[in-house]
Amino acid sequence: MEQIADILATYNIANFDERVQFDLDGVIEKEIKQAYCLENLSFCVACMDYTTLCLTDTETSVRAFVSDLLKKLKKFELKPVAAVCVYPHYASVVRELLGATDIRTAVVAGHFPNAQTFADIKLAECRMAVEAGAQEVDVVISVGDMLEKNHEKVYRELVAIREACEGVRLKVILETGELKSLETIFEASVIAAYAGADFIKTSTGKVPVNATPEAVYVMCEAIRQYHATTGRKVGLKVAGGISKAQSAIRYLTIVNHVLGKEWMNPYYFRIGASQLMDDVVKEMKVLEMIK
Repeated sequence: MEQIADILATYNIANFDERVQFDLDGVIEKEIKQAYCLENLSFCVACMDYTTLCLTDTETSVRAFVSDLLKKLKKFELKPVAAVCVYPHYASVVRELLGATDIRTAVVAGHFPNAQTFADIKLAECRMAVEAGAQEVDVVISVGDMLEKNHEKVYRELVAIREACEGVRLKVILETGELKSLETIFEASVIAAYAGADFIKTSTGKVPVNATPEAVYVMCEAIRQYHATTGRKVGLKVAGGISKAQSAIRYLTIVNHVLGKEWMNPYYFRIGASQLMDDVVKEMKVLEMIK
């Protein structure tokens, strides 16, 4: 394979800032109003990675978290969420509790949320998570190396992580709020895609700036160009501070605008959230009343 720097040079990132802002402020803003409907709110639930990543998590609290989710889905007659996402040592617990459902077990691994440890430890944690029953693994890219443009190093580590996560879906968290520029977000997206990521994901939710419309637009554009070049589809997961239905619909609209209907399913689009469900249910009730 070519050096990742040579591959990046073939991608088009000219006039990004102006193009992104023009689309977000103009076309997409109008599309969001049309997209705010019962069908899309229900779709947001189906695309949700229902997440608990608290310092205080225990096996007892994780069991209660999953039980509460299943009760909500039944009570409000909602579509099943796509996955439940937890710390890796709770993978077996979640897999057991979700056994009678189609909801997948997802974990964070690779020394989440900062990825600052020995590479062997990251790989070992990923392997242990898969052995414990994880069906999807979310890992954080090496942010410092991305900022210093150590692209080959970032790529090689992600390839190793991809191999450690054999047989499961891999989501690479870019931590876009720390990458500083749209160009760096684009480069990180392309590198993760070539390393074998099944999804690229905005954020951990553990830093001051998480998902933003600008970052999501650029990630979508990277996925679009990567698909046009290779024929392979990569999914997109928005996460970090998404607690309102309006925000979820905004991101859904951006993905639909840039990537199209083929990405409008839980296999290619996810929303990582811990508090979004309640607001979506509330907004669905409002829309049902005014139908």
